This record gives sequence, C-alpha cells and structure tokens, in this order.
Amino acid sequence: MKPIQNRNNNTYAPCKGRYFDVFPTPMFHGQVDLNHEQVSNHCRDIVGRLSKGNVETEYTTYFDHDAREETHNQPWFKSFANQMKDSYIDFIKTQFDFATPFSRHDIHLFAWVNVYNKPHSHEVHNHVKSRISGTYYPFADGSSMPIKFFNPNINAMFSHGASDSTMTVKDHEQIQYMGTKGAQTDMSFTPETGDFILWPSYMLHCVPQSCLDQEIERISISFNLQHAEDLGSYHHGDDFDYSILDYE
Repeated sequence: MKPIQNRNNNTYAPCKGRYFDVFPTPMFHGQVDLNHEQVSNHCRDIVGRLSKGNVETEYTTYFDHDAREETHNQPWFKSFANQMKDSYIDFIKTQFDFATPFSRHDIHLFAWVNVYNKPHSHEVHNHVKSRISGTYYPFADGSSMPIKFFNPNINAMFSHGASDSTMTVKDHEQIQYMGTKGAQTDMSFTPETGDFILWPSYMLHCVPQSCLDQEIERISISFNLQHAEDLGSYHHGDDFDYSILDYE
C-alpha cells in the first residue's frame, strides 16, 4: 500500500476499500413556472386582510380554512398544484424506488400562505402524517430569512466537532462545512424568487428571525403532499377540506 502525504507532511497508509453513505436524506430544488408577481400580490392581500387584530394569523393562513380555500381557488393554483404533484411523483419514484404506479389523482396537496417580515420567525417543527413537504417562494430576494433544516440523525447533535453549515439553494453543490461532514447538525437554504424545495416531511426545520436592520419581506406557499389512502388518518385541525385538494 502506497503511503499518502498530507498537507502537514505526515504520511499515512489507509486500507483499501470504499466510502458509502448510510441513510442519506434526499431533497429537491427547482423553479416554479408561474407569474410570481401575481402570486405574491395575492399572498400579501390575503394575509393583510387576515392579520388585522389576529395574533394567531399574523403572517400565515395555516389556521384559517376560508383563507386557504381562497388561495386554492385562484386561477394560477391549478398549475401550481399540478407542477408540485408531478415533482412529487418524480421524487418518490427516483429517490425511494416507489414501484406502484400512481397519478395526480392519487395525490392530495394541502397549501397555506406565509408572509414574513423582520419580526417573524417559526419554531422548530416537522409535518406529521405527510410524506413529502415543500415550500414555493413567489418573492424572496436572496437576503430573506432562510429555512433551516436539522440533521434527522439525532446522534449528530451530540457528535464531537458538530457544527452547522450554510448553503444557498442556487449553490447547493458548494457546501462549506465548518466541522466534519458526518457531524453536521443543520443546513440553511436561502431562497430566491421562483424557487421551490421538497423534503421528507419528518425533517425538523425552522425559520430564524432576521438579523438585518431593514425590513426584508419573504413570501412563501408551504404545502404537504400525501397519497389518497393517507387521508383517512390525516388532519390539519378540525376543518380539513379534502375537496379543494384534488387537481388534474
């Protein structure tokens, strides 16, 4: 075995073998083909009307059935839903080797609007009883608040040398690790207008509060995707409406 010299001029002779990933976590980044300005205007309008005097819905339509239904009835929503459903189908088939055939009719999408400004943030959470979740950003200027994901391998939180990593959605291949790769505890995605990302719903994530002095608006539509057979045990509160989710 030929010795290897490292940058400290020390030599070592590793055994022959191969490296491999264990329990990798797939994610997807793409672009939504919509009029982002039109979508953003709707989001500002509906959250602006909803948030007056209501702390619970200060920046989101998640808790309001009528507001969510208004978004689902927008002329652009059918195209949005179908683009996300098609991306979901490809995600499941390519990343999880899901052999059972299914189509858009077999998939349901539950979506809600978020309009973040400087004081807003969202605590660490995941999306239960959903297979794949995602977020589309009709407005984000690259300096908006990121979305931060946490390593699903909880042991990484306590590993020696554990650290976080920052990456933009645009430059996701240029990850700068501050610690060891296996001990990475979290990763932040800073979106730009038109971006969307998909991830397994079990992943913990949050939206940190902006550290910038100026107001930075960040508009997003978050969503959960699941199969029709999941709906019997899946609820978003007591007012979950299946009828507005089925697009083709």
